[in-house]
Amino acid sequence: MQEAATPSLVLDFAVIAENYRQFEEHFPSGLVYYAVKANSNPDILRLVVNRGGGLEIASLPELDKALEAGADGEHIICSNPIKSPMFLQRMQAADVFAVVVDSTHEVEKVAQHMPGAGVYVRLAVDNSGAVMPLDGKFGVDADLALELCDMARELGLNPIGLSFHVGSQCLSVANFVKAIAACGDAWKAAVARGHHFYFLDIGGGFPAGHYHDHTIPTIGAIGAAVERALVEHIPTTPDLMMVMEPGRGLSGEAGRLVASVTGLARRGENDWAYLDVGVFNGLMETFEGFPPVIYVLGHDVASRPVKAYTIAGPSCDSNDVVARNYLLPELRINDRLAFIDVGAYTNEYAVPFNGFPIPEVIALNTECIEAEADESELEVA
Repeated sequence: MQEAATPSLVLDFAVIAENYRQFEEHFPSGLVYYAVKANSNPDILRLVVNRGGGLEIASLPELDKALEAGADGEHIICSNPIKSPMFLQRMQAADVFAVVVDSTHEVEKVAQHMPGAGVYVRLAVDNSGAVMPLDGKFGVDADLALELCDMARELGLNPIGLSFHVGSQCLSVANFVKAIAACGDAWKAAVARGHHFYFLDIGGGFPAGHYHDHTIPTIGAIGAAVERALVEHIPTTPDLMMVMEPGRGLSGEAGRLVASVTGLARRGENDWAYLDVGVFNGLMETFEGFPPVIYVLGHDVASRPVKAYTIAGPSCDSNDVVARNYLLPELRINDRLAFIDVGAYTNEYAVPFNGFPIPEVIALNTECIEAEADESELEVA
């Protein structure tokens, strides 16, 4: 059988189905609203919809993809704090459940173009435990959150609750707990001002890689802490709706990016290896600080000496460097490398810069896309 061309992104839908099952098991109070931005592959969206989950969108094209996957408006939310008037109008036409706000300008815009909409306010929370912090660009303190709720109510909107984001690939379970505690304080103050809150969005940040790195918090560990924090900090209400937005946490571990070594060179004291995929056409997250996990494929690699490589992509841009001083078995031209845990933010970020192609998607275990598929617990090597 002929090997697949590289670069290829191999997606295992059995892994996604198993992760979805774990979110259901370990967050009994929660609802999965998959973050479409992580990987908008239509089959991932269909898998979530087929299991009764929701979708979190950030743009008009993502709204279209959510609707095409079979989601109805009641199972779609938008957590992008900045939305165009056209996007808001289309979301209202689709009866999208609720949208986030975190500024007076956004409250006014939503009131004008999505009158009567349900809105939730994004709190700024600690992101120090995340590989990629997301604080600073979005979120408000509790005092401003309360003012925005009052303003929204005055303009005919329906303030329903709060949201936060602990940062991408959050490695601190405590960050989720602290954020929920902060929401609890703001929630109680909002109730005292006459608001009826029932919606809490704990965002994304669920890390990938715990199957291979036992220092990374598991879905179960985060779920247990979150469930305790809900009981301790969020006022009891019969209609409480807690949603979570796993993106990387659902699809990240399902991806293997297979690349080929196309060039080798000695530059001063450094050995360089050039691949047919780099930061522009698939590995942008390595440029943002995510450490790659790489394996050399082949039967004889264990017998090769280990060397430190600077690993670069194929483009003519000197920023196209994936890793430095990375220890690998001695490489040869045409060797194949596998980057693991890259089922999120790989093709979504990728562009064919210099003409080098975006990885072709190869789907495995697609029977798991259907809700009735056998979802026995997956053992990940």
